[in-house]
Amino acid sequence: MIPASGKAKSAGRKIRRTLLRILSVLLSLIALAVACFSLIMAQPRSDQAPAVSPQPLLAPSPALNITDEKDLRNLIAAFPVPVMSFLSGSGIRFVSATSSYAAWRSGFARIATLYWQTADGEPLILRSIYPADAFGLLEKGFHFTPVAGPTLFGNASVRMEDGGTIRIHTATDTGLYAVNCPKSLSDHISVISRSLQLFTVDEPAG
Repeated sequence: MIPASGKAKSAGRKIRRTLLRILSVLLSLIALAVACFSLIMAQPRSDQAPAVSPQPLLAPSPALNITDEKDLRNLIAAFPVPVMSFLSGSGIRFVSATSSYAAWRSGFARIATLYWQTADGEPLILRSIYPADAFGLLEKGFHFTPVAGPTLFGNASVRMEDGGTIRIHTATDTGLYAVNCPKSLSDHISVISRSLQLFTVDEPAG
């Protein structure tokens, strides 16, 4: 038989060992938590996009107006970014074009507006705008529609409407581009968008 005092001592040792195990586990958990926190704090935040410098604004310059498609090259050459126009052989007839500046923020933006017509005389208006974030220079009064816009230059576009006009627009890294057409061409917008390209003075820019 084991004396009662011996049993008490044995029970005490078991309690101490249990407490030591619990304390050891707690210390391990605390050390693990500290290590994880240190790793998290040292890891770069992937959800924070690097700051992008805004495009420089322009000084005002004289407007350029043309009525001959042959002079379109001069307009494109003077524009700060590629200009949206129709590919050769698309069957769309050139009417006129203008390039002018507009007040934007603390400087000036530039807008190239090209007027075209389909073979049936339906008007098409193409706008190229610099800088690319100048959405405030798009016409007011248009509202969103449940119909998605077509792909333009590899980018998704936004389709909006105002009365009898449909507008699709998209932005690239360098410019903002918008196409206006009558609702009567609603079923042909995808075909029209495939005939559009961005042009520089040398060659089409993809």
